[in-house]
Amino acid sequence: HVLHLAFFASLSIVCVLVSVVGTMVMLGWYLGSIESILICIIAGFSVDYVVHLAHAYEIAKGDTYARITEAFGDLGISVFNGMITSVVASIPLFFCQLQFFAKFGTFLCLTIAFSWVFANFVFMSLLAQLKIPLKEKGCRL
Repeated sequence: HVLHLAFFASLSIVCVLVSVVGTMVMLGWYLGSIESILICIIAGFSVDYVVHLAHAYEIAKGDTYARITEAFGDLGISVFNGMITSVVASIPLFFCQLQFFAKFGTFLCLTIAFSWVFANFVFMSLLAQLKIPLKEKGCRL
């Protein structure tokens, strides 16, 4: 019933992965041990925001517009605040002397920013434009 939510969420996560790895290449990073470790953890960082919005959309009541409004109303500010705190937490790492921590700060900032942008502007926009209906869940005894 919610296969399209899972598909669009997965598409959003893949877009984050491609965007972050592409940005790493544009920054001139070569594939070494640090970059390999960072690439392994991209999916874990990129899944958070889209899954929260997908869940809020799924449990909301009403048509597509009402679900999107309720999802943003319930979790939009929490997702935004989570993004802000993660980005702010990554800023001190930019100034580290150890290469791992400096690259991790850049990586974290990029992953969180791309994840938030794709979750809010791509994932939710796809749901709004395609208007695929969800069945209301009732209580089964």
